[in-house]
Amino acid sequence: MIARRRDESGFTLLEVIVAIVIAALCLSALAGVFATGMKSASVSSDYTRAMTIAQGLLAAAGIEKTLNDGAESGTSPDGRLTWTLTVAPEPTEDAENPVRPPLELKRLVARVVIVNPDQTWSNNTRSFELTTLLAIPRATP
Repeated sequence: MIARRRDESGFTLLEVIVAIVIAALCLSALAGVFATGMKSASVSSDYTRAMTIAQGLLAAAGIEKTLNDGAESGTSPDGRLTWTLTVAPEPTEDAENPVRPPLELKRLVARVVIVNPDQTWSNNTRSFELTTLLAIPRATP
């Protein structure tokens, strides 16, 4: 029978508890980093969708339906994005000119607001806005 020395024994209970606490702290820090990454990916996805909707509104203006002055609004199918397309005449310096060009300018503003379902940023409205000018044929009197 061989006797074991005291300094060759296994880990003490205190060492095991310290190792578990260190591992738990590391895992909780990693979980926080993962959660922040997921939230950033969600925000990025929202802005990408908002930009796509705004670009689509501007691209379709005057092509899919008649371009009339005023505002039109709607909501995405999932309810996370609301949009508004505003059409207004753009003032030009030729208003008093007796010979007017055959085209007039319209200012189009596409604004998309990102709706927050969990209300984590209730005081902070996130939105995306694109503006462009569109030359359209002038109405004949």
